[in-house]
Amino acid sequence: MERTERPGPASVDAGALEGALAKLAPHARAATEADAVAGVIPRVVVEPETEEEVAAVLRYASSEGLAVIPRGGGTQLDYGAPPRRADIILSLARLNGVIEHAPHDLTVTVRAGTPLADLQRLLGEARQWLALDPPLAPGATIGGIIATNASGPRRQRYGGVRDQIIGVRVALSDGTIARGGGKVVKNVAGYDLPKLYTGALGTLGVVLSASFRIYPIPPFTGSALVEAPTERPLCALALAALARPITPTILDLFPATETSGAPTLAIHFGSGVEEAITDQISTIQRLASEQGATVNVKRGEDDAAWWRAREAWMAETPALDGAEVVVLKASLLPSDVGAWLAALEAARADFTGLSDLRWRASVGLGLITVRLAGPAGAVADWGAAIGRLRAGAVERRGSLVLTATPPALRGRVDPWGPANGLAIMRGLKARFDPTDTLNPGRFVGAI
Repeated sequence: MERTERPGPASVDAGALEGALAKLAPHARAATEADAVAGVIPRVVVEPETEEEVAAVLRYASSEGLAVIPRGGGTQLDYGAPPRRADIILSLARLNGVIEHAPHDLTVTVRAGTPLADLQRLLGEARQWLALDPPLAPGATIGGIIATNASGPRRQRYGGVRDQIIGVRVALSDGTIARGGGKVVKNVAGYDLPKLYTGALGTLGVVLSASFRIYPIPPFTGSALVEAPTERPLCALALAALARPITPTILDLFPATETSGAPTLAIHFGSGVEEAITDQISTIQRLASEQGATVNVKRGEDDAAWWRAREAWMAETPALDGAEVVVLKASLLPSDVGAWLAALEAARADFTGLSDLRWRASVGLGLITVRLAGPAGAVADWGAAIGRLRAGAVERRGSLVLTATPPALRGRVDPWGPANGLAIMRGLKARFDPTDTLNPGRFVGAI
C-alpha cells in the first residue's frame, strides 16, 4: 500500500490526541496502515457510541484545527481524492441499529453505522426492503451509502438515495446536532437537507441517522434477456421499451462474455400480480422481434441465479500478480450510452497492459460502470486514456468519475473531473464547515 502520513497541528501530538479523545469517547486507539484513507494514514481512530460523543469529538477537533474523516464500514475509502489532512478517523461502527420501523407506514429510521445488509434482513422479515442495491461489500453502512450517494441497478424503478431518504440527523463540524426532513413520506416543511447531505462525501456534516421510505418485496419476478450481435440495437430497444407502458425494475446492458457469447439487454420486472410480469415481457418480445433480436425469459429462481452470476462477474477481478483495478462511472444522457460504449471499445488500445475490461450500463438511467484491471506499472500510465474518455463524456453533457482509484493513479488523475456549480458547493462548505474539519480535500474541486 502507498504510505502517506500527514500530521495534524504540532500542538497536539499523537499520544495526547488519543488521550484527549478517550475522554470524549471511550473507544479510541492509534491508527494503523489498515485505517488508511486513499493512501493517507490518520493518527487516531475513535468510535463513539452515542450522538453526543460524536458531537463532542467534532467540537474538540474543530477547536484544535484537526481534520476528521468520517467512516462507516470502510468499503469506499478509495472513493474521492486523498484528504489534505487526516488526523482523526471518526468511526460510526458503534452507532448502529434500527430506531423505528413502521411497517404499515412503509418507513424506517436507522442509525448511520448500520450495515445495509443487516437492515435488509430485518425488513425482510416483514416482506419489505429499502430499495437500494449498490454493488458494495456487505459491510457497507447506511451513512456511507448516503455520503457517496451509492445506488444500484434498481434505481431504474425506485430511484436513488435522494428519492428515498425523507429525514436525517447530522452532527455539524462545531458539534451542533441538526435535523432535516422527518419520519413520514409527505413531510415537506423547511429546506430539503436530506438531499443536501446525500452525495456530499461527509464534507458538510456527519450523518447520525436517517429515515427512509421502504417498499414491499414483490412476490413475482421475471426477466427478458435480449441478445443481439452488437450493443447499438440493444440501446435503441431499451429506449423504445421505456416509451411503452411498462415499469422495469432493471434495464441493464452487458457486453458479450465467455458464457453469453453476445451482448445482452437484461430487463427485469417485479410485481404483486404475476400476469403483469407476463404482459410486460410480452411487450419486450414484440419489440425484440421487430429488430430481429432473440429473447430468453427467466422466472423465479432461474431469474435470481442469472442476476447473481452477472453481479459476481462484474465484481470479479481476474487473477493477476500485482493487479490493480480502476472503477469508472460515466453519467450520460440515455440516448448517448451506445455512442460512449463504442468509444470505450475503441479506447481499449489506449490502456497499455490492460488485462481485463468489464462494464455494465443502466441504459435508462444513462449510467455506465467500467472496471479496468492491469499491472500497477501499466495502470500508472492510464491517466491520459481516462482523460480522453472523460472528455468524450463531457462533450455529451455528461461526466466521468473514478469510484476506485488504485495507488498507481493517485495524484496522476483527478477522480472527479470538471463540475458545474463549484462556486455554490464551495459556498456551502464554507457555511456548514467553516473550519474545514470534515474530509478536507476529498470532494469535487478539492473541497
